[in-house]
Amino acid sequence: MSRFAQDLADLDLTLEEFDVLVHLAWTPDGVLPLRQLVTSMVSGYQLSRSGLTRLLDRMERDGLIERTLSREDRRQFDVSISDEGRQVFDRVWPGHLQGIQRYFSEPLTDHDVTVLKRVLAKLIRANEDQRAKDRASTQPTAGRGSTALPLAHA
Repeated sequence: MSRFAQDLADLDLTLEEFDVLVHLAWTPDGVLPLRQLVTSMVSGYQLSRSGLTRLLDRMERDGLIERTLSREDRRQFDVSISDEGRQVFDRVWPGHLQGIQRYFSEPLTDHDVTVLKRVLAKLIRANEDQRAKDRASTQPTAGRGSTALPLAHA
């Protein structure tokens, strides 16, 4: 069991339950469409459709979340954090932050952090450059005899 999962288990919460709560807690109104919730979850790709249903059933039974018909598309569901779910999240979040500090920050020296910042900045720049190239390559260009203008970037 991962250290984060064990830390959460000590607080009677699974990693998957925390994953749901953290995404809902961080939304302005505490509500996400089910599809958006699943795609944003770290553990979402690991759960089968029935596994996700069982997870949400258990969380709803325990009073942590509520599922309602979507406000946008009545064929879909929205998932919202309940008052109880918010209280549980607020109780476990400080310990989770301490775990991040303990497992990821404390082992690093100041030099390690400096090198890591430089490497991450380089990776971010490379991906931003690639994204700009991808956008530019998908823009229509004016062909022979065409009066089309390139699309403006948003």
